[in-house]
Amino acid sequence: MKRLFAFITLVLASMSMAGAEYSDKQLYEGYLTNDFSLWTAYINNTDWSTLNTEERMRYINYEYGYVPFMADQKNPNARRYLDQYKAHLEEEKCHMTEAQYTAYLCAANAYEYLLDKKKLFSAGLQSFKLAKKAVELDDNNPIGLLLKANVNFHAPKGFGGNKEEALRLFLKAEKIMRQEGTWRYLWNYPALQLCIAQCYEELGEKEKAISKCESILQEHPKFNYVRNTYLPALRAKKK
Repeated sequence: MKRLFAFITLVLASMSMAGAEYSDKQLYEGYLTNDFSLWTAYINNTDWSTLNTEERMRYINYEYGYVPFMADQKNPNARRYLDQYKAHLEEEKCHMTEAQYTAYLCAANAYEYLLDKKKLFSAGLQSFKLAKKAVELDDNNPIGLLLKANVNFHAPKGFGGNKEEALRLFLKAEKIMRQEGTWRYLWNYPALQLCIAQCYEELGEKEKAISKCESILQEHPKFNYVRNTYLPALRAKKK
């Protein structure tokens, strides 16, 4: 009986440690080095049914980053992960502010369009409307600001695209993340900063884009895409 009790205790302890195996800093470093193997392990090995509200919100934030990665890789499982993300959003809706829910739902619609370009006038336009609504509900929610900025950055002018406004929103979201401090080792923070550099480039301000990349690397030295690909390309265009 003692051995059985010890075994059960060990199993329960290992289950409680499962989430701790995937720290934000480890997942952040995986993002920087474009090694999503730990993300995949975290997404696949975490038992959603055992998570509390705080852990579920954390999990949803990583799903929000994982789905577009899978889509970019042309992974056939991207649809399954998107459906799972949407189901989790609905399950946790009652524990989110309306602004949080709207922002993440905006992303879900954007991913629907990413997976099926025929959905421009359904999911694409819905994503645009939800991005606007999310910021109207809370203009200090950095996820909402980031999504609205991305919509403004990528949308054609005829659909309301505005890169100057996108830059303003990106910079505001970055300021909030820095002030709050809790974003330091979350993947959203360096991803946002890369968007700022890209926005400067698209606005024809290559010097500012280069300067931003240099400051990104001071904060995130392991950001391989910026160091090895994006910044060298910017410098080559400047010559």
